[in-house]
Amino acid sequence: MYLFSRSVRLGAGNPEKALAWALKITEKVNQISETPVDLWSSVFSPKAQTMVWSATVDDLLTLETVDNKLISDSGYVSLVEEGAAYASGDPVDDGLLQFVFADPATAEVDATYATTVQATLTPGGMARGIELGVESAQLAGKISGCPTSFCTSLTGTYGSVEWVSVYSSIEQLQRGQEAISTNAEFAHMVDKDLSKVYLPGALQLAWRKIA
Repeated sequence: MYLFSRSVRLGAGNPEKALAWALKITEKVNQISETPVDLWSSVFSPKAQTMVWSATVDDLLTLETVDNKLISDSGYVSLVEEGAAYASGDPVDDGLLQFVFADPATAEVDATYATTVQATLTPGGMARGIELGVESAQLAGKISGCPTSFCTSLTGTYGSVEWVSVYSSIEQLQRGQEAISTNAEFAHMVDKDLSKVYLPGALQLAWRKIA
């Protein structure tokens, strides 16, 4: 199973108009695609005003089919052109993750918030790093009570991985993060094990679901 994402950073223009455009193009994509696409916005995080469209698919052929439908639809293409007026000018980024551990409890959550942690494996640390990535995701889910999945990146920086946690509310996000940050077992795993197989500088971001 794969998680595809497309991110656009909005500029300093009218936020109401920019959000209206983002909602409009999300609606258009979901009219065309048989695969549901969600819209998220970064919150409390670096890369402020970043909008991300995400979709979970079983295979890459599904992504190819959706992409072919979109680029052949004049209404979608027109909305892409319109979006240039709201973008910051930063490159549009696509990402493709493959689930190594997909927390089955994710399907039971009506997610309104999510957090992601992006890290990169050290040279020689891939096998152990992926093993520990799954273990740490399972431990984080147990401690926080919030589903946490672990993925490897198929594009972008080679050896990059990502933990994805979902929450039904901002209150649940707060409780979950506080539980992890004060848990001695999790801190020990980070200090003793994860620090040996991942490069310094992991990036944690928070997201709010818009549509």
